[in-house]
Amino acid sequence: MEKEIKSLKEILQANPDNINAWINLAQIYYSNGEYEKSVDTFKQALKIEPNNALIWQNLGYLYNEKGLYHDAIKSLKKALEIDPYLSITWTELSFSYLELADYDKTIDVCMKALKIDSNDETAWTNLGSAYYNKKLYDKAIEALKNALNIIPNLEFTQTILKLAEKAKEEKKRLEV
Repeated sequence: MEKEIKSLKEILQANPDNINAWINLAQIYYSNGEYEKSVDTFKQALKIEPNNALIWQNLGYLYNEKGLYHDAIKSLKKALEIDPYLSITWTELSFSYLELADYDKTIDVCMKALKIDSNDETAWTNLGSAYYNKKLYDKAIEALKNALNIIPNLEFTQTILKLAEKAKEEKKRLEV
C-alpha cells in the first residue's frame, strides 16, 4: 500500500488535477482505516470536480462510518442534487436518518431508493428497521422479508425480523 500511495502522490505532484489519482488515494486511505486522510483527500478531489456525485456520496459514506450523521446528510444531499438517480446515495442517506432516529425521513428516503432499485436489500432492511421502531410491525415484517428474499442470510435483517414478529405477537396478545 505504501508503494501505491507514494506512486499516486508522485502522479499528483506532476498533475494535481488528476481526479482519478485523488479518488484512488482516498480509497487506499479508507482501506487502511485512515478515515481523516480519506476525507481530506476526497475534499481535495471535490476542489477539482465539485459536481461529482460519487465523490460526494463517498464522503457521505465516510461521515456515516465516523458517526457524523449530520455531515453525512449534507454530503449525500449534495450528491443527490447532482444525480438524483444514485440509489446507493438514497440508501446511505436512509442510514443517516435511521441512526438519528428520524424514522419518517428514513421511510421516505428508502421509498425513493427502492423506486430506483427495488432489489436494494439494504434499503429494504433500513425501511423495515424504521417501521419496526415506529411499531408498524406488519410493514416492518414485509420490508424485512423483501430484503431476505434478495439476500437470505442477512444476519441483522433476520434479527430485526424476529424482533418484529415477536413484538407483533406480543401486541396481539395484549389486545385480547
